[in-house]
Amino acid sequence: MITVIGAANIDITASPIGRYVPCDSNPSRVEISFGGVGRNIAHNLCLMGEQVRLFTVFGDDSIALSLRDDCRRLGMTIDPILEVAGARSNYFICVNDHNGEMQAGAADMELMSHLTPEMVASHIAGINESDAVIADCNPNEDVLKFLVDNCTAPLYIDATSAAKAMKIRSLLDAGHHAPLIIKVNQAEAVALSGIKGDIEAMAQWFINRGVSRIFITMGSRGVCCSDGRQCLTLPSQAVTVVNATGAGDAFMAAVVHAELHGATLHEACSTGIKAAALALQSATAVNSGINELTTKN
Repeated sequence: MITVIGAANIDITASPIGRYVPCDSNPSRVEISFGGVGRNIAHNLCLMGEQVRLFTVFGDDSIALSLRDDCRRLGMTIDPILEVAGARSNYFICVNDHNGEMQAGAADMELMSHLTPEMVASHIAGINESDAVIADCNPNEDVLKFLVDNCTAPLYIDATSAAKAMKIRSLLDAGHHAPLIIKVNQAEAVALSGIKGDIEAMAQWFINRGVSRIFITMGSRGVCCSDGRQCLTLPSQAVTVVNATGAGDAFMAAVVHAELHGATLHEACSTGIKAAALALQSATAVNSGINELTTKN
């Protein structure tokens, strides 16, 4: 069982028909789907054949029930069910350019403030029975601190965004009971480390702060990963990008899946790159064609 702690939300994605023109009204195709970093990671893991428990917060607006039911339909266990009366769902709005790359994003994640350390503490025994725990950085910093301090299962953290990544800055030097594995993109790595340009120095910065393994995604330039003994840079797969949203979530899910099945650092990173390439080719954040076979080394 893998426990995922993070956001489930409504994604609204606008992709222009033709070339994207900044600061103008672009004729576009608008897609509405279910998303959220935590939910997307959980969705990918379900497609890879893993048993997944999603620990998130739902509002009680008209779309919240559909979001919750869709998570169950995909095979996720929702335990506990955290529903907030009178609260609206999380929303993420993304505007892409003609190459499928995000030009602007707006995240309304106020609902996540209702997830408290006390709620997580009341379920920590079950959480620690997981083979792995994955958290995105949408919960408040005190929730992430509680996980770092109390999680005994391998703990994976997805930095989520450069701004949200700062929630874990003060936690990296703190002691932790279990292996701590972090996935960041290059902008998030720069925000946390203060290092620019030298990707291997960024990776070492994390290792020096007690991180067991660090994965730094660099878009088309590949991924740098390190476990303190070796630092590797693997190339990305060349694909036609339809929508870049969700590639990092697929990468994280595939790394966890691979490592739980005994993959080496190189194999896990390679599996993540394959999953990210599949996500990039999908109009939605999760490519339903991702499964254990398509991500297997």
